[in-house]
Amino acid sequence: MSSNGKAGTEVIGRWKVMGTNLKSQLEAMPQLTPRYTELVKLTTDAEALENRQAQLKADLQGVNRQRRELAKAGEDLRNRVGAILKAEHGFTSERLLEFGLKPRRPRGRAKKKGQTTTTTPSTPEPAPAPAPATHSTTK
Repeated sequence: MSSNGKAGTEVIGRWKVMGTNLKSQLEAMPQLTPRYTELVKLTTDAEALENRQAQLKADLQGVNRQRRELAKAGEDLRNRVGAILKAEHGFTSERLLEFGLKPRRPRGRAKKKGQTTTTTPSTPEPAPAPAPATHSTTK
């Protein structure tokens, strides 16, 4: 039964099977000896590359973990320094912009000069009273 998978390990596995089974046939078919030697070398090289790829993948995961930890520590330190700067200069100080921090802005809209805000309270109309229920039971 032959596998048609294209994954590296499946391909290398098929090469190994052929090389193992071909070795016993070399005496009967000596013309295959150079091809057998080439197949064994390719198999060995491919396995070495598969192993190297696995090692590099593990190294990459380690580097990515270190980067995440470094980024987390850097952001924590930046937040701490930012808190100190805000306490020193004030939360609304424009000087915070120098350090890449946003000053706190007042909420709401700015009022125009000379305009007063007077609103007339609206009183809701009373809801009509429900009609009395008439239930009469006659016997």
